Amino acid sequence: MLEQIKEMKYKKQYIYIALGIAMLAILYILISVYITSLAYKTIINLPEISPKDYGLQYEEVEFQSTDNSGLTLRGWWIPNDSKNTIIYLHGIDSNRAGHTSEQTVPPGLEVLKNMHSMGYSIFTFDLRGHGLSEAAKVGLGLKEIADIKGAINYLETSKNVEKVALYGISYGAVLAILAGNVDENVKGIFIDSPYNMITDLITGEIPRRTPIPGFVAGLLSQGIVWSSIWLEGINLDEIRPYETIENLKYPVLMVHCVDDKRIPIYHSDQINENAPLDTLYHKFENCGGHGKAYESNKTYYLGFAKTYFNRIFQ
Repeated sequence: MLEQIKEMKYKKQYIYIALGIAMLAILYILISVYITSLAYKTIINLPEISPKDYGLQYEEVEFQSTDNSGLTLRGWWIPNDSKNTIIYLHGIDSNRAGHTSEQTVPPGLEVLKNMHSMGYSIFTFDLRGHGLSEAAKVGLGLKEIADIKGAINYLETSKNVEKVALYGISYGAVLAILAGNVDENVKGIFIDSPYNMITDLITGEIPRRTPIPGFVAGLLSQGIVWSSIWLEGINLDEIRPYETIENLKYPVLMVHCVDDKRIPIYHSDQINENAPLDTLYHKFENCGGHGKAYESNKTYYLGFAKTYFNRIFQ
């Protein structure tokens, strides 16, 4: 009788343990799905200024992405005497003016004005699901390649542009890497504060966007990968900037802030290990935040940019 009681007690313990594990697994799946659904949504910030505020002549334009979505994307064409064109790729939750909810004075257009002063035409547009472009879920880099290809097609057919460079910040920097070989007329990329592994970025963003603490977010990486495949058909493990950059046939200009906490500098360090020969990698000190290399030292930033663009547009 005593043995039967002990056996029943052990069985109950096993059942409780099994139920506990099952509940944890279900909770893990639910949180992973929730986080993944957030990763594909953006916070819409509309452009609050225009090139006119910087004394620039411009044209409002729209064009279509080249994927099956046929999304309408909108932007600004800022012409110059030279048809050599710099295409600006903004960060997540930002827009063609370089504005996010965290910035009261968008630096994007100020940078672009200075690049325009170097003699180049500028094309800046809202990526899918951002700004005034058509609403859509983001593609975390894979779908946006079609947006960039659409922009280049528009410039080639409507503006007779033959050479372009991609200039991207943060999320936009990674898009520049992924789209670096999308067209033979892409002659170079200037990337500011890129990330290396997107799962690291997503788990890093979780504490900023949800009440979930960072140490819990770090445990969700694999669940987010599985959820992304299941919900969106996108394998996050295929988004590997440090591998893609190895296939580029031209040198790259890359900058990153040493004190960047949102996307730590080790991301750029890893990307640089696989970057093409003659790539220029500059580390900026005392920036005070993510993507603030330009604001920390405008002279150096623009000097590096001018030297690089003059080189690739020869």
